Amino acid sequence: MSRASTSGDDVMQTTDPTTLSTQLAGLSSGAFKIQAQVLIEAAEANIARIESQIRDLEHLRDRERGIVTQLRMAIAPVNKLPAELLVEVFLLVCDNPPYQDRIRQTLALSQACAYWRRVAHSTPRLFREAVYNTLQRTPSANYLDGTKQWLGRSSPFPISVHLNVSDDRVQAEPLMDILATAAHRWKTADFRVSSLRTLSHISAASLSLLERLNLQSPGWSHHAEVSAFSAADKLRSVHLDTCLTSRFLLPWSQLTHMSIKDSNPIECLNALVQCTNIVGADFETNPWSWNSPPDIPLGKMTTLERLTSLSLDFEVDCQSGSCAPFFAHLALPALTSLTLCLMDSLWPSAEFTQFQIRSPHLEQLRIERSDLDTMELLTLFRQASSLISLTLECCVHCIDDNIFDALRYSPTATLNVVPKLTTFVCSYARNRFSEEALDNMIQSRWWTDQELSTLPPPAVSRWSCIGIHSDDQETHLSTWFGAKLEGYQSQDLDVWVQGYKNFLPSELSAESKRRSN
Repeated sequence: MSRASTSGDDVMQTTDPTTLSTQLAGLSSGAFKIQAQVLIEAAEANIARIESQIRDLEHLRDRERGIVTQLRMAIAPVNKLPAELLVEVFLLVCDNPPYQDRIRQTLALSQACAYWRRVAHSTPRLFREAVYNTLQRTPSANYLDGTKQWLGRSSPFPISVHLNVSDDRVQAEPLMDILATAAHRWKTADFRVSSLRTLSHISAASLSLLERLNLQSPGWSHHAEVSAFSAADKLRSVHLDTCLTSRFLLPWSQLTHMSIKDSNPIECLNALVQCTNIVGADFETNPWSWNSPPDIPLGKMTTLERLTSLSLDFEVDCQSGSCAPFFAHLALPALTSLTLCLMDSLWPSAEFTQFQIRSPHLEQLRIERSDLDTMELLTLFRQASSLISLTLECCVHCIDDNIFDALRYSPTATLNVVPKLTTFVCSYARNRFSEEALDNMIQSRWWTDQELSTLPPPAVSRWSCIGIHSDDQETHLSTWFGAKLEGYQSQDLDVWVQGYKNFLPSELSAESKRRSN
């Protein structure tokens, strides 16, 4: 009443389902439980034997598949390539993907087979990508060993190192010791560390190739001077996000680009005046409190001959104060681009006017969140003969008809302010101006290409972009002015004023005809 099932070399007896049904049908209820239990135990034993045989067969199948893969790899055309050509293939594979993917692909290539591993490990260019470490816990011995191997395989190429330690409980010094063994090959260093003590493991004499430094650290747990980067004679670009700028002994005079975030404006200004070759500088700091003058002798002026781009953001803690010292102590004859964010800081009218005189080539000016008023903006215009682009954002006290009248061009005027201005953008201004004044300003300095070809050369540049955005969301433009804006746009002037898109073309057309009549 049973049948045999053969798998491999094993033979086991299993109960036929039809026979089983017949047997069970003839059993009384008392005998049924005993017989069923016997059959269950036998079936479970059979299942266990079958599953064991399946695992054995799967293991055998996987082994055969591995043999097939190895044989196919052995006869694959790629394995006939010389090592030099295979290296070029590896480099192409690892060249385009994002950073983390390049790391994974490099490791994958080195693990494909023994031959590829030998080729990969003997190709330093594959491992010259940045050595990036983000530590959320103290690194293990295997992690440290892996970093050491990666550094060794990248030699002798320059490398970029990144270390991000967000928790001061993480012991990063052993990893920094390993990274420091290759400090003579660092080209870029990016450190986000909770304690500056970590940097004490770097030898100042070893950073012969370092060009860029990015350092973020609160620095509270280590107040000693950081001298590790003082002898980096190729260092040109520095970004510091710390409260202890003065603790860093840097080769300030050779820097060309710097970005500093430090709540103390004295630290920022003192750093800047040492950078005699600086080209671009960016600061995020607080304004001076009224009882804390800058640590610079009164009347002393620092001239930075090469500085062309400067950004000053006085809103770290949004404390009220003065930003005047930055302008009172600097002469920037090459400055062409200036960005100012003056949250809650008084506009330094007198100091800024003198600063403009000492910076006569300013072309791009952006002012954000300033209490600059109309008269102060008009004063700024009078010293802005080179200004090409002006952007005012959240400067809610300065835009009215007086500004538009001042910008209106008159061929008979002795002096037209900001004669080179082509871009004027004002965002989140109060609605204290008339459409007529704005239109007169636009029209006075706008000519089509055809009109310019037939007119005497005007004394001012024509507009290229006009943008006005009012903070009054309920304001709507008249259909007449909306039509004028559409007309300027059709002549390729990039002009926008909040609200004009709300009008239908038929309304614009009708209003335009009425005005023209």
